Amino acid sequence: AGPFTHRHSRMIAVRPAAPDNVLHGPKQLSQEALLAVQRSGITSARRLLCMSELELVEALDLYVSDVRAVVAAAAAVCAPPPSTAQQLMREAPLPTGLAALDGHLGGGLRPGSVTEIVGASAVGKTELCLAVAAEALVTGHARGAGVVYVDTECGFKATRLLQLVGRSLQRRGVQADPHELLYRVTVLAADEWEGYEQCLSRIRALFQDDTRLATGLLVVDSIAAPARAHFERARLSERQRLLSSHAALFKSLAEEEGLVVLVTNQVQGSSGSVDGGLRELSRVGEPEDEMSACLGTSWAHCVNVRLVLHSAEQPPAAVGATFAPPRRQLRVAKANFCSAASFDLDATLEGLVQAAG
Repeated sequence: AGPFTHRHSRMIAVRPAAPDNVLHGPKQLSQEALLAVQRSGITSARRLLCMSELELVEALDLYVSDVRAVVAAAAAVCAPPPSTAQQLMREAPLPTGLAALDGHLGGGLRPGSVTEIVGASAVGKTELCLAVAAEALVTGHARGAGVVYVDTECGFKATRLLQLVGRSLQRRGVQADPHELLYRVTVLAADEWEGYEQCLSRIRALFQDDTRLATGLLVVDSIAAPARAHFERARLSERQRLLSSHAALFKSLAEEEGLVVLVTNQVQGSSGSVDGGLRELSRVGEPEDEMSACLGTSWAHCVNVRLVLHSAEQPPAAVGATFAPPRRQLRVAKANFCSAASFDLDATLEGLVQAAG
């Protein structure tokens, strides 16, 4: 029999001492199958669902028909429960603070989904992440919403976040102490792959065990930095496999905890030279654009929304002004619920703001 090619890989714990408490699908498994799972040492539904049919036959020492029953039972455990339309309406989007973008996205970034910001170095990806984090703290302060921020590029600045939180509080007329809101931000820093994976292993427990976080925001800034530094060209397949497992974790957390997941990604030239000669690219710019997103098409298919941030043509300074703020363009490049669109932004001391005119 051929391997299963479509598996759900959400991380659901399976208690090895009592697999029958978890592996119960539409059809009750036989006692033999339950004991086989217990003896195999397979301790999570994710691990089971990532194995091929042949691997499971060997690991469980069962007939193919029994293996398929085990897989069906594990998949049933992982499947999200049905929701009514009214329940989905209660999942309010998270505003970005950019009114035009929020209006186009139907209110902001959607809980239960993964949004990616793609852009070159120093274009403003971290600034936008901090702005969204500030909005999450302010708009969700009444219910105790928090933020987990995974920093892989040493770009997180608490003082900048404090400024953005203060400005959001003032703009929205919310009475709260910005310093107190920062206690709801958990920062995990890692500048190399091993530390990054350790951070990811802690994330689920953080959201489940820390009542300060509640339903909020997960930021990974950036997912490309540790992957590009760690994997050589000969290890592309291993990189993509691990990135797929990380994407499964992000999507699982988004769905189960009602989170907004926001990740940043880097870009590289069409020659691939920025990424050590790698040519497995995913196009993000306009047809004439020579920059592409890192990590390839496999990763690109894992995100629900892709926003592309890049420098735009600098406008002339306004009358009486000494200079014009740097101009940026933010483009909605991928979203299954709205059309593509572009928005001109100015990079100011107040943050990224809608460009005048």
